[in-house]
Amino acid sequence: MQNFTVLATDASGRTVKRVVAAASIADAEQAVLAEGLSARSISADAEDSDFPAPPSSGRRASAGPEEQVWNGSPSQWLNAGWFAACLLLIPIPIAIWKYIELRNIGFSLSSQRIKVESGVLSKQYDQVELYRVKDTILTRNLIQRMLGLGSLKMITSDPNQPELLFPSIRDSENVRELVRQNVERMRRLRGVRELDVADESFGNALTS
Repeated sequence: MQNFTVLATDASGRTVKRVVAAASIADAEQAVLAEGLSARSISADAEDSDFPAPPSSGRRASAGPEEQVWNGSPSQWLNAGWFAACLLLIPIPIAIWKYIELRNIGFSLSSQRIKVESGVLSKQYDQVELYRVKDTILTRNLIQRMLGLGSLKMITSDPNQPELLFPSIRDSENVRELVRQNVERMRRLRGVRELDVADESFGNALTS
């Protein structure tokens, strides 16, 4: 038998945590279903056979020090419409404000998490642990392809940040691959497998 930590949702929508002794992830899921709970994620001890073997010391592999992988921000081409409108109707100070507003949005990908910084007069900082990213969607319209830009959306299991969007970033295909590689690495290290129960429509969820 193996101990599994299960994050689940009860009938009222409240998140609960259970530690279940079971022979497999499927058995652990059935155990919480029997309690009337809906499993959101299940993590096993590092010795579970479904995941890579731990180091010889018997301890779960460490993620090591967090390293910066990528930094970026949206392209000012997102403001092209505002700039054009200034030539016709809208006062120039509004376009200047839109420029400053977009200039103060920053994206950061490290070896452990994704961070988004935004705001001019007051700052907002959002972050999501990489192992919570379930899927990535890259879109590039005609103008973005001509300019070498792309918009990267990440679907996550974080209830406070179910979606993250990097709009009109450069080198978007490479950034998507960096996200995928680091997500898979963190899932292997943490021994976590996400169960895509409610969001099946997205498909192609990342698995450990």
